[in-house]
Amino acid sequence: MEQGLITKEAQEKLQQFGKNEIKTKERVSAIGIFLSQFPTAINGLLATAAVFSFILHDALDGAFIFTILLLNGIFGFIQEYRAEKSLEKLKSLVTPLSRVLRDGKEVQIATTDIVPGDIVKLFEGERIPADGKLAKSQHMEVDEAILTGESLPVMKKQNDTVWSGTLVTKGKGNLLVEKTGMETKLGSIAQTLSALEADKTPLETRLTSLGKILSLLAIAIAILLVPIGVSQGKQLFPLILLATSIAIAAIPEGLPAVITIALAIGTNRMAKKHAIVRKMAAIETLGAVQVILVDKTGTLTQNAMVVKKHWIQQGVAKEDLLRACILGNTSSLVEKTDFSAKGRPSSGWEIVGDKTDGALLLWAKNQDDLDAFKNQGRIVDEYVFDPATKTITTVWEKENKRYVFVRGAPEEILAKSTSSASEKTAITKQFTQYAKEGLRVIGFGTKTIDNKAQKRTELEKDLTFLGFVGIYDPPREEAKRAVQEAKRAGIQPIMVTGDNDLTALAIAREINLIEENEEIITGDVIDKLSSEELIKLLPKTRIFARAKPEDKLKLVELYKKQGYVVGVTGDGVNDALALKRADVGIAMGEAGTDVAKEASDMVLTDDNFATLVAAIEEGRKIYDNILKSITYLLSGNLSELSLIFFSVLFGMPSPLLPTQVLWINLVTDGLPALALASDAKDPDLLKRQPRDPKSPILTKDRLVFIGVVGFGLSFILLFIFKALLWGFSETFARTITFNLLIVFHMAIAFLVRGGRLFPLNKFLIASIVGTIILQGVITFTPFFQSLFHLGF
Repeated sequence: MEQGLITKEAQEKLQQFGKNEIKTKERVSAIGIFLSQFPTAINGLLATAAVFSFILHDALDGAFIFTILLLNGIFGFIQEYRAEKSLEKLKSLVTPLSRVLRDGKEVQIATTDIVPGDIVKLFEGERIPADGKLAKSQHMEVDEAILTGESLPVMKKQNDTVWSGTLVTKGKGNLLVEKTGMETKLGSIAQTLSALEADKTPLETRLTSLGKILSLLAIAIAILLVPIGVSQGKQLFPLILLATSIAIAAIPEGLPAVITIALAIGTNRMAKKHAIVRKMAAIETLGAVQVILVDKTGTLTQNAMVVKKHWIQQGVAKEDLLRACILGNTSSLVEKTDFSAKGRPSSGWEIVGDKTDGALLLWAKNQDDLDAFKNQGRIVDEYVFDPATKTITTVWEKENKRYVFVRGAPEEILAKSTSSASEKTAITKQFTQYAKEGLRVIGFGTKTIDNKAQKRTELEKDLTFLGFVGIYDPPREEAKRAVQEAKRAGIQPIMVTGDNDLTALAIAREINLIEENEEIITGDVIDKLSSEELIKLLPKTRIFARAKPEDKLKLVELYKKQGYVVGVTGDGVNDALALKRADVGIAMGEAGTDVAKEASDMVLTDDNFATLVAAIEEGRKIYDNILKSITYLLSGNLSELSLIFFSVLFGMPSPLLPTQVLWINLVTDGLPALALASDAKDPDLLKRQPRDPKSPILTKDRLVFIGVVGFGLSFILLFIFKALLWGFSETFARTITFNLLIVFHMAIAFLVRGGRLFPLNKFLIASIVGTIILQGVITFTPFFQSLFHLGF
């Protein structure tokens, strides 16, 4: 019997060979990020303006422009570096786990702790964690496309070599590890590859396009100032300097950094709430989701399965039913010892692996000795769960006799049994009652065969029906509230489950997922209906029971065809296509296979529907905050641009000088915009309907707001500046206008929050207070008065 490594030996090997991980070079260094802030067209214009200032013996302005250049670079570096580190931290939040044999027992460890000599249990849907040979293989097929490019899975037998990074698509087996980490085939390939740039999200792409349009517009207006000013008899170089500074002020160059920070902060916050975002585009789409196809087991229920009832066919020995529970069982029981509230040790059993199998194993253990059952014979062949037949089949040999044990959906096994019609009717009535009570029913069958190899279809014919067990998996306490919140937010949860329709209905009623006049459809009905007929039933259907993985994909396609934005949860190999096709694919972190996780946009580490609803709320919040930042930046920048442009157009002196414009750009485009990007959520966020995914960033209402605020402020300040020029010096008028514009910028930050003070945004308040204090210092300190050309 395979014992695996002993713990001490494994620890020594871990020290010797290191962690089982692919090491990659740091994609961007801190120095690289800092230096990347400077080689831009905007900074080129600033540097040129600074050089001209020195040539014209205006050293103070030149020094200030270079200082602004440096400060912009430092601030940009802080934003980008923080975002980079936040995203790196995200990658380390999910630790892949593997099941290995240690000290003769099956345990779950971090995949990075696997060492040569370990025996790893491999199951369908898992990624192979290291290079090695198969010590055991049961109908195992491996997808090696990552290494060979071959799309078809390869059949693997005992002693065949398998490689790290490839995927088990069928069957199961035991891997004897030979190489780990950088010594694997995948590791050697990784050494020859350079890091790839991360894809931009659709939001970032649209913002980049918007930024380019706004930049060209700002530059065009700024250039237009020069001939207008020259025609009015103004000096050329001051005009060029002014045009350059307002172009810089009008271009929202801080926007990409603010967006990255908003996404990074939001995704980190979601990760702490058990929702790991794998693809940034999912954040944008989350706020638009209208339909969620959600699994029942583990997502709406606790996945804390316990055999509550059992029924045995008359004349059947209980021993046979127990053996059918144990053989071909993919789970293991690990004894755990903890301490009760009174400090006394209390023992129990922890299930490692599939929870349904674990519940059967635990029930069988409480009835009899598991080891005694296992040691009475040997397993000759095993077939894993087949979603089409909904069965698991094991061939077991005892004293030169071979027995077939089949477990799965009771109606499937009953249909393949030798029971009479009247017996089938009575048995169906019995397990239907279990299903009505919300129990998940597992049926069992057996037969004796000769020693000749047979196909699976032959093995599952003419069975003796043994009986069934009813497993209770209670709804999650928070599921009812989460379903209500989803519905209030305009999101319709649809249960898609392989379970019996009556079991699904009982759970759905408990959590108010289904109401009167709403329908339940089974997989058999889906098969019989055309797509057009099924589409007509979608609006009122809330449960799809006895559904196959391909049914889930079909439903995703149909809902999308109807124009819905669809989210779908999944955990199995066969869920991968539906997860990829959905607008947002959500994989389960605990029960999910590696295939499902890699096909998904997001992973729920606690497999909880309530977590998904919270993630949708967080996604809406992130998008809201990004829009606040955009609106704030564009409103403020428009007010500066239009203030100077109209003053030159009307033949007035400029209300702002280049150094003042650069200062405003520095203090108003930075911290307040970042504070809005991390703003507290609107309490009514989940009372809104989902966002239209086709709506542009700058909607009609948002454009009106930006126009009214931007042009409104510029005309108010232009009026004040003109009035002050009648009775005061130009320097005094400019000083008042300069300070008022800063104050108005701070007011815009509150306006884009809907004029709300609460909930408090401490970061925003701190940035406003800090800006006002700085403004006071430069306004009343003689050195800064000289630098910024201020006075009273």
